[in-house]
Amino acid sequence: MYLCKLIMRKKIFIAIYALAMMGMGCSDYGATTAVDVDENVVATVDGYVLMRDDIGRDMPQGLTGVDSVTFARMYVDNWVLNRLKMVRAEEVLSSSEEDIERLVEGYRQSLMIRQLDQYYIDNAIDVDITDKQLASYYRAHSASFKLDHDKVRAVVVKTPRTFRNVNTLTTALKAAANKGVIEEVAALAEKHNLQLSNLMDEWVSYSDFLSHLPTERSQSYSSLITKSGVQTMTSDDATFYFIIVDVVRKGEVAPMECVEEDIRRRLYAERRADIVERYEDDLRREAVASGRVTVIDSVLMMSMSYVPESPIEAVVRDAEDIVEDDVPSVGAPEVVNEEEK
Repeated sequence: MYLCKLIMRKKIFIAIYALAMMGMGCSDYGATTAVDVDENVVATVDGYVLMRDDIGRDMPQGLTGVDSVTFARMYVDNWVLNRLKMVRAEEVLSSSEEDIERLVEGYRQSLMIRQLDQYYIDNAIDVDITDKQLASYYRAHSASFKLDHDKVRAVVVKTPRTFRNVNTLTTALKAAANKGVIEEVAALAEKHNLQLSNLMDEWVSYSDFLSHLPTERSQSYSSLITKSGVQTMTSDDATFYFIIVDVVRKGEVAPMECVEEDIRRRLYAERRADIVERYEDDLRREAVASGRVTVIDSVLMMSMSYVPESPIEAVVRDAEDIVEDDVPSVGAPEVVNEEEK
């Protein structure tokens, strides 16, 4: 609805511009009111002034002719409306000016902080995620990838009721399940103009698999997932031959192929968070070291200046501790009493 209004308003502005060009010969924006006293002033509302330069700064490059005038008119119209709404808001809303300024300042700060975070991320992020990193994350967080529904890999072939090469088709389906290849089934389907649904290359939900069969909503088909080998289902004019190649049940860990994109998003989010955390720690330490920050809480002040141990330093320290524990202490030589000999 809003887009339709914008399109209609644009058409109105174009029509006004066309009329103005045909019969009026006005200034660039067609204004003939008192604002023409200053040719740089485009509009005023309650003492607020909109200048031509304000429009020029926001106008997209490359706009000329009718397009540029249409943009200018829409810009002025929006500016006037926003100023009027601001005045009305001050009249009817109970928030004090101090509250509004505080909210505006808070938004400005959060916007700048987000831009600063993004600056550090853009300059340090590693977007490459290796197969090894994917597998490692999958193993470490497998408990978070449990399925809330059954998934299968399967092959479905729809044939006419008069189809005779049933043995050849069932043999090909069994081979596809055992060898993980679909070529023989695909060649047979192409030769006899059969409808092939290859659901073997990626995992699909059990409900998606059933949508390829002539099922009825009133019936349950949960038993199909427990059977092995080639199964059949018939409709009025066709027979469906299918085999479920692999199954992962609800509550089990999802296959890695199903969650790979989710892992990539998680790893990327973790890297973003790590980059931001590192530069935030650096900011705190540098500010404390230079005396720019003082905090009454000594514990908090100490935590701000804390420099975490690098992984290499931790390994070296642990190795030194092990060496010290294994080497026997060397004390003064034992004095032997000659008489005791």
